[in-house]
Amino acid sequence: MKTPLKEIKSQDRIVWLTQPKEVADFLEKTKNAFDIAKGKLEDSNGNVEIVMQTAEAFGRGLFAEHVGDKSKEWTMKEWLESVSEQIFNPLGTGVTFTKITDEEADSLMFRSLLHEDKGDPHMASLFTYGFVRGMFLSAFPDGEILMKSTMAQGAPMTKFVFKTDAAIDDRFERERVKTLFTTMKKE
Repeated sequence: MKTPLKEIKSQDRIVWLTQPKEVADFLEKTKNAFDIAKGKLEDSNGNVEIVMQTAEAFGRGLFAEHVGDKSKEWTMKEWLESVSEQIFNPLGTGVTFTKITDEEADSLMFRSLLHEDKGDPHMASLFTYGFVRGMFLSAFPDGEILMKSTMAQGAPMTKFVFKTDAAIDDRFERERVKTLFTTMKKE
């Protein structure tokens, strides 16, 4: 069986990469959800909360449909492997995981077809954060995802830090992301 994450060792570091393989109907479903969220954003005069709710619900639905058992006791590695195989890889999403422990994983999303196809990188980033957060909280209800943006040679990349047991300060991340995107929309 092919593993959903490819392990690459270099000197004293190990990273894990998704192995994207686009699946057309899966991509279409995601693009449709994105378009619905974007329409709701326009209809609500820029209410970012509506986009976040729509994206998180989409993520919970993806998790339930493609990954499965919410009640299972997940480990971070199991969750990442399942989500990579069942969701990230079929979406053609390129992600590098630079750290995986029981409590935390660091990742760098370097390829997202929503960013490439939809021509609205801010909206695509907000939607991606929301749907990944919805999937993650389905397995780790006490967790949180921290989002950091970065650029590499002019290409947008998103750094996510997944925490299975969020600290009090981490609980404000969702509001911070909403505020960030509300500010971006006004500019």
